[in-house]
Amino acid sequence: MSRPAGPRGGHDDAGLIVGGIAAVALVLASAVWLPVVLTRPPGYNGGGPIRVAAAVLRGDITWTTACTVIAVIEVTVLLLLGTAVMAAWRWARRRRTRVDSAARRMATRADLAHLGPKGVADSGRRLRPSLASVDRPDPDQLGVLIGHTVAGGMPLRQSWEDMAIDIWGPRTGKTTSRAIPAVVAAPGPTLVTSVKGDIVDATREVRAARGTVWAFDPQHILGADQGMWWNPLRAVATISDARRLAEHFAAAEREPGVSRDAFFDPSSEELVANLLLAAACSGRDMLAAYRWAVSPRDDEPAMLLREHGYDLPADAVAGVVNMPDKTRGGIYAGAQKMLMCLTEPAVTRWITPPSRGGILEFDPAAFVASTDVLYLLSQGGPGSPAPLVAALTDAVLRAGELRARASAGRRLDPPLLAVLDEAANICRLRQLPSLYSYYGSHGLPIITILQSYPQGVDVWGREGMRKLWSAANVRTYGGGVADPDWLEELSKLIGEHDVTTRSTSSSGSGWGQRSVSHSTRRQRILDVSDLHALPRGRMVVYASGAPPALARTAPWQDGPYAEAIRSSIARWDPDSRTDWTLTPDAPPEPTP
Repeated sequence: MSRPAGPRGGHDDAGLIVGGIAAVALVLASAVWLPVVLTRPPGYNGGGPIRVAAAVLRGDITWTTACTVIAVIEVTVLLLLGTAVMAAWRWARRRRTRVDSAARRMATRADLAHLGPKGVADSGRRLRPSLASVDRPDPDQLGVLIGHTVAGGMPLRQSWEDMAIDIWGPRTGKTTSRAIPAVVAAPGPTLVTSVKGDIVDATREVRAARGTVWAFDPQHILGADQGMWWNPLRAVATISDARRLAEHFAAAEREPGVSRDAFFDPSSEELVANLLLAAACSGRDMLAAYRWAVSPRDDEPAMLLREHGYDLPADAVAGVVNMPDKTRGGIYAGAQKMLMCLTEPAVTRWITPPSRGGILEFDPAAFVASTDVLYLLSQGGPGSPAPLVAALTDAVLRAGELRARASAGRRLDPPLLAVLDEAANICRLRQLPSLYSYYGSHGLPIITILQSYPQGVDVWGREGMRKLWSAANVRTYGGGVADPDWLEELSKLIGEHDVTTRSTSSSGSGWGQRSVSHSTRRQRILDVSDLHALPRGRMVVYASGAPPALARTAPWQDGPYAEAIRSSIARWDPDSRTDWTLTPDAPPEPTP
């Protein structure tokens, strides 16, 4: 892809000097001519600026006091106009960054029409039948704001069938410019993952006015009392359901860069799935699965599975129990590691029936039919509740998929938006690349936010991450990544343009002995160093069906919800409150 530069004319130095002198002379002559034309002093008989100025210099036209007054006014107006132009230029220059000049060589307004106001309005009415009769729907009802083009300032939005992946380095504003604005503007149920409480503090007040606020916070990141619990086994009715749940425990406990053992890892994961199925069919909780995992000779899960008609899973558990000690010990040790987070009472109380009142059970099926918000928080790492965060995320997405299949057009209206911040740390959905290929058609848009491309490779593998990146309809890069290989790929996608260089040669000492020549070469529109040091407030948008575009970010401070977000932060700032209770039925009040 290229944007060829326009042709440039060439002049020798002597011609430039002569042209400059002529231009200055014409300006001065015009400055003399205007007062004479307006006052018509003695000796003036008409004529152009050069003729009048020459007549004034010869004395043929009398320069009067009125001419001087007009000249002073003229100079004053020019000075004021020049000052205003300079101020406007400086203001525009302050808003510009060193990479903004590249915007005119990248995607045009026509290229991005499907992300522009008209394109999103058309798709919004098509994807949301409830908006068909609304003359001018709120833009937030039509799609998620991405940013504004540097060239022209056109707002860009991803529609409700677009899947997005954002790669922004640490401290580049991804929460401020992407996560928070998306959460407060989403018209339907919204799922949010995070490792910090800042996104909750900023958005929960806005979302509380729209629906119920749920917070799954086993590590007490928000400093609030428990207000909800969730039973992961409630939806486990088949071995496939159990395997999908076990998958999250296996993915969360695998260290980055460590390859799976071809025998023990799959065997441990299958054992966990069978233990979870045994607990579910017998009405137990998840703690039963852990107790069985630390008792390699306990055949109770096999008996329970057989009693409820799961003969083959029962045979699988019995087969592991009867393996040689070393092999059995390795498989059970892997299962124990996967379920390690269940050893922490502060975690397990969020997935087991509460011992006191006031704690409501979360129902994914009811959530996807509401306008509620669900915050899932974990700091990641071994033993953290990250597997439960991934499992609950998956349960909500599956509930949304089932509801979409039973809805008109097989699509949710309003859509279920999932903002998976820090997905590689706390929400390792192994099937996420596959979900990207069809969830957009169900009204289940997902925004996956990563800190780097290799971070995604650690979780989904090289091919899985490539599949995830390719399946996304909207891909944004917000700077702060120091991976030359990946930045080289981004630079190639942006493309090249023609650069004309000018060279001067001299064959003597006179002006007429110099000549100017021009040559053209190819140059990257944005090279690797530009992308590595992308200025804050800028991002590159790679949208399906369009060349890459340089865009301004859209931080919440500049958006329509700025005051409401500031109010929410002020209310929920940990420095200004003592103890809060996160109950999902009403906004909480401080406890003295």
